[in-house]
Amino acid sequence: MRFIREHKLFSLLITVVLVLCITMIVSFKTGGVHNFLGNILQGGATNVQKPLAGAGDSVKSNLRGIFKFKQVVAENEELKAEVSAMQKKVIELSLKKNELQQLQELSNALNYEGVNANRNLVSASITSLDGSNWFNIFTIDRGTESGIKKDCIVVNGDGLVGKVMDCGNGWSKVVSIIDESNSVSFMVLRDMSLIGIVSGDSTGSLSGFMLDNKASVIEGDTLVTSNMGLYPEGIKIGKILSVKYNSDTQLKTVKIQPSVSFKSLQKVAVII
Repeated sequence: MRFIREHKLFSLLITVVLVLCITMIVSFKTGGVHNFLGNILQGGATNVQKPLAGAGDSVKSNLRGIFKFKQVVAENEELKAEVSAMQKKVIELSLKKNELQQLQELSNALNYEGVNANRNLVSASITSLDGSNWFNIFTIDRGTESGIKKDCIVVNGDGLVGKVMDCGNGWSKVVSIIDESNSVSFMVLRDMSLIGIVSGDSTGSLSGFMLDNKASVIEGDTLVTSNMGLYPEGIKIGKILSVKYNSDTQLKTVKIQPSVSFKSLQKVAVII
C-alpha cells in the first residue's frame, strides 16, 4: 500500500490497463455482445457520425441542385435560340411575300395607257427615306446606269408615285406626289373634260381644286393624270374623298385619297 501511495500516477495507469484488458476478455467471451462500456463507446461514435453523415447528404443535395440548375439554364438557352430562329424565319417569309406582291403590282404598271411603246420601265427598290415617316422623298437603288434621269416618272402597280428629282450612278432620289412641293394636273376618269390640280399636304394625303368651279365632281370619282406637264396620261392618282366650294377663292376644292399606299412602299418602277 505504501508503494501505491508513493506512486499514485503509475498505480492509476496500471489500474486502467487492467480494466481495459478485463473488458476485452469479457467482450470476447460473450461473442462480441456490447456491454455497458461498449454501448457508451458505440453511442459516442454514432453521435459523431450523425452530423458528418447529415453534412455529406446536404453537400450531395446541393451538388444535385447545382447540376440541375445548370441543366435548366442550358435548356432555356436552347429554347431561346430555337424561338429566335423561328421568328427570323417568319420575318423572312413575310418579307418575301410582300416583295412578291410588290413585284406583281409592278407588272400591272405595264398596262398604263400613258406609257408609250418607245418607253421602258425600270424596277427599283427603295433604300432609304429622307427623314420622314411618310414617303415624301426617298431614294431608290437605280440611277443613271439604268437610263434614269431627272424628271422621270415613278409609278407602282397601284398608280402614280412621283418623279425623280436627282440621280447618279446606282441611285435616284424621288419626290412623291404627297409632298407639298409637287403638283400634278388630273382629270376625272368618269368625265375627262373635268380637269384640276392636285398637290400633297402635311398629312400624307392629297388636296386640290378644279379649274372649273362648276365642275360636277362627286365623292368617289377616280382621278388620273391628264398628260399636262411631265406626267403621261392615264396614270391613276386616287379617289375623291370630299368636295367643297371655297367662297373666298371661288374654287371647288377636293380632298383625295392616294391610290398608292405611301407607308408601305418597297418596290417602284421608273418610266424612261
